[in-house]
Amino acid sequence: MGTTLLRRLTRRLRDGIAADVGANAEAAADSESPALRRLVAEPWYIDRLDISDGRLFAEGWSMSGDLRRTPAEGWFTVNGRGFDVLRYPLPRPDVGAVFWMREGAASSGFEGSIEHLAEPYPGGVLEIRRVNRETPAIERGRDSWFKPDPALHADLPDEERRFRVIGDRDAASFLISGATDYRRLDRALGALSGRHLHEYRRVLDWGVGCGRVARHFPNTGPGVLTGCDIDQDNVDWCRAHLPGTFVGCKMAPPLPFDNASFDLVYGISVFTHLREPMQLRWLEELSRVMARGALLLTTIHGRTALDFSRLRPQEYRYLCEEVEARGIVVRGESSQLDGHVDHGGEYVADVAHSLDYVRGVWGRFFEVVRILRGYILFQDLVVLRRR
Repeated sequence: MGTTLLRRLTRRLRDGIAADVGANAEAAADSESPALRRLVAEPWYIDRLDISDGRLFAEGWSMSGDLRRTPAEGWFTVNGRGFDVLRYPLPRPDVGAVFWMREGAASSGFEGSIEHLAEPYPGGVLEIRRVNRETPAIERGRDSWFKPDPALHADLPDEERRFRVIGDRDAASFLISGATDYRRLDRALGALSGRHLHEYRRVLDWGVGCGRVARHFPNTGPGVLTGCDIDQDNVDWCRAHLPGTFVGCKMAPPLPFDNASFDLVYGISVFTHLREPMQLRWLEELSRVMARGALLLTTIHGRTALDFSRLRPQEYRYLCEEVEARGIVVRGESSQLDGHVDHGGEYVADVAHSLDYVRGVWGRFFEVVRILRGYILFQDLVVLRRR
């Protein structure tokens, strides 16, 4: 994930800082355009998910649907089952402060419980789903969060390794975000190609970190999954603890692979940290190591990331206009990997892209198959095909 943005934004949503609520609410009231529009990808989030003695309790927020009315039965489900008790919408002034531009955001909270959940983790994972008929079929993976069975993931990387990957030391966040990203990628692939992620013969996790996503890849035998990363310490951890082949790489190309080595490549929150010249070098290099017709799934910070940015209305409008006008905007230095990776300042805090830029510039290297808005939490998923 985009570590700086994820740490700064979702943690504050969970904490509900009152001072920010008041300041942003006042700013929204003073803005030229009222907070009436819907968002390009209506986000939602699970703040808490507890399972104890067969009882499940969940709370979070969701802005999809008409929030002025009580949702129909079955609006949220767990493993396909509705909640026994569901309360929605509930006041969430913290969410309203962030998404001041969205009508009803301050009343987007929900909580629900199930008294007897006999098998919380069928197949090793629990799925909590928002049933939203407005979501296009190809994007429906966005409407599910996944919690893996913790008993199957006792062997986790330590807090510092996790922090370098997601900017958070919490083990539950590491597992839920990794399982959710993996399964959302899998569902997007299923809708686009009719194949599951693990059914591709040669898969590369570009930017594997300490295996946040890779650990959810089924152990289908040697030679299927390869992971690479610039953080050699995390690569060594993956090599010692996860099935697959894991190798180190440098900040700049080339990768240590032959031409046409992979049928599928995925990379979560890599291009969101690279300056434009380095991005272009990596697009060319990824094309080299991919077979003709292979797919690349990667993420960018588009409009949904800007919606999450906690900017006041004037700043928000200016940044949106700047990204559209320039195509790519780099914001802030990053010290996240300092002491572990020699990145020479090339690894930055945040890079935003316009869709026109991706279609035009990235389209010189790949066929742009689809861009799924807000598909990986606040990041857009870009699906590219090697010509």
